[in-house]
Amino acid sequence: MALVSLLKSGFLYFKFSYENAGPGMLRLLSWPILCVMLAVLTSCSNFDQEFTVQSANSTIEVYTDGTAFVLENFDILVKKARNYGGVYVDIPERFKDVSGGVHWRDFELAAAGRDGQDEYYFKENNVPGHSIYIGNEHCKGCSSDLPTGVTKIQIAYWLGRLVRHESDREVLFLPAYMGRVHGQGAKKTLTLKLPPGGTVRPSQQGQEVAYDIMRSASNEILVSIPAGKGDRVLPDIEIEYPVGTFLTITSGERVQWWLSDHFLPFISILGPLIAGLFVLTRLGQGWRLPAPLIAVDSKKSESTSPALAAYLFSNWKPDAAKPAFMASACHLAMKRLLRLSSLGEECEASDLSARQVRKKGKVERARWYGLPAVTRSVFGRIEGERPVNDRRTVVNALYGFEPHLRQLVAEEYWKARGGVDRARLATATSILALGVAVAYFSGLLIFSGAICGVLLIVFVAVTMFRHPERFPGAAGSFEQFKQAMALLVGFPAMLSFALYYIGTTEIISEQWPYLMAILLDIAGIVTVLAMLRLLTPKQRKIHNNILILNRYFLGEIEGPAMSVECYEHYLPFAVALNLEQRWTERFNLWRESEKMETYAPDWRSSS
Repeated sequence: MALVSLLKSGFLYFKFSYENAGPGMLRLLSWPILCVMLAVLTSCSNFDQEFTVQSANSTIEVYTDGTAFVLENFDILVKKARNYGGVYVDIPERFKDVSGGVHWRDFELAAAGRDGQDEYYFKENNVPGHSIYIGNEHCKGCSSDLPTGVTKIQIAYWLGRLVRHESDREVLFLPAYMGRVHGQGAKKTLTLKLPPGGTVRPSQQGQEVAYDIMRSASNEILVSIPAGKGDRVLPDIEIEYPVGTFLTITSGERVQWWLSDHFLPFISILGPLIAGLFVLTRLGQGWRLPAPLIAVDSKKSESTSPALAAYLFSNWKPDAAKPAFMASACHLAMKRLLRLSSLGEECEASDLSARQVRKKGKVERARWYGLPAVTRSVFGRIEGERPVNDRRTVVNALYGFEPHLRQLVAEEYWKARGGVDRARLATATSILALGVAVAYFSGLLIFSGAICGVLLIVFVAVTMFRHPERFPGAAGSFEQFKQAMALLVGFPAMLSFALYYIGTTEIISEQWPYLMAILLDIAGIVTVLAMLRLLTPKQRKIHNNILILNRYFLGEIEGPAMSVECYEHYLPFAVALNLEQRWTERFNLWRESEKMETYAPDWRSSS
């Protein structure tokens, strides 16, 4: 309740400060709030201060099918009234054979209890095995604290794959520790009930320093581990049997075991492998693109709007809006859908014949809708201008239209890419699914989520700093307050919690390779999504053709033979590239050579 009161008081104080302070004060307040939240987070209780494991006793009954039933009892001393509410029991499943190969024991939970009664539990994955939480459920309205004093934790489970074959004998191998509670080095006793005929391997006879082994009965062995021993690093208990003591495994079981042994390493490698193959494939497509064109592609020019040419040539700079708009108006004039007085700043449009074209028959409407969407939209803007003597100033229609113009051009460029890159999305989704699977089965799901949360928050913060226009401000005062709370409290709180969790969570040695695989999966997803910036073959051809048009207009390379039709066809692109004057000079030279005295096109209106 004290923590809730503290946060509530802090919230009311921040609200009062927000309503009575300026933006500078808000920035100053953000750091104290962040420090307070860090102090609250780092003051969380320590498990070692709440619990002590006094003893652990395990009974393992081994059967001739190579499985064992394990019953374990832990005496837990609860030292504080406010505590976590339960403990984790680590079950060892990962082991190495004599050749160093890593394998997994089969595991199946049978029951979990506390003080002789069934208790709430849930299972978590980990690389060495499973972690079983036994204790009170953490939920809203639940009493999550265990009562002080000694409490008994019981757990029962099955273990399989405990026998390996070595030439003329079979070896039963059991972990020296069975369940382990939070790494506590309490005194531990294991009672092994075994099939007859087994002898402890000679290599195990001299393990008095690690643990004591004695036969308490003909088919029963007692293993004692002193307090304070690092039970995780103790060698397995190995008992030799004659061949035929245990049931022979089938080929199907061998295949199943092999798949389970290699499942986690396989999916760990598969994610980065898919990402690498995708990147190499896409880069290979770029390398295999045809060499830059040395001649103008008239078909590509017909399928590209002059507005797109203007934006691409200027590398999407804002000042490309005017040449893109004027080039679109020129394109309309070349299609005889309006008449222009000139191609300069004082250009006026008249005789908007597209009005009639849209009302005529199917052929005329097809001619209208065959135009690029941006060109039709430019006509709508010009048409919406108030006429003076049936004339409309073209450049006036551009004002306020720049964002929509850029959006239309970007949509055309996106369609030229081929629409949604399904292969890229499928690849990113596959890598994400594999990364989640690796994180889940290695017990790093929350840890990986915290890493992704930190990266996401940093990315959003950097984007807000570099492109504030993408995050419009809130309208009302309450919306502004919520936005300020999210920026000054929400983001720092989430970032602090994620960093605290990352800094205080222990990553054991077996988990590090899988954590590296998860980080590679994250890097792979980012790389695959970033491949969107690479040009597709279609987009590269458009870029090449625009560069070739620029050289063609300047007379640096040969192209289509000059004619009235050629001049009018490429005039909108010359306007888009700011080369209308140079292109017209070339046309006039051609007229002189052809003895053409006058040129009075019907798309040009009188001054």
